[in-house]
Amino acid sequence: METIANKIEIEAEKQSILLPINDYLEGRPVKDIERLRRAFHPDAYIRMVVDGKLAQWTVPQYLEAVEKAALQECQPEILSYTWDGDTASAHVQLTFSTFRFIDRFNLVKLDGKWLLMDKISYRQVL
Repeated sequence: METIANKIEIEAEKQSILLPINDYLEGRPVKDIERLRRAFHPDAYIRMVVDGKLAQWTVPQYLEAVEKAALQECQPEILSYTWDGDTASAHVQLTFSTFRFIDRFNLVKLDGKWLLMDKISYRQVL
């Protein structure tokens, strides 16, 4: 039987998981580098296929690329997320005027804090 305390704990965990996801979704469109840095584990990797080859960046490399990117309006959206214990995954997208990034994240909970551990991304031309 699910108790009120259980429901409160589950809701608190959901909100904790959403913190780094929202830091990414809200920080990326406005190039808020500190907010993005806060969302990612320092050892995280960002990966995507570019011209048929795997490209990957460390967090500092990724943040440098974001900093250099043109500022564009976009629509962020959480498509889904789930978790088991101290691991989670999320499926999100950022829709710009001519393309969309569809991202899948793996998250870990360390010292009571959820962090994005890795990101794989697909760039879809609209």
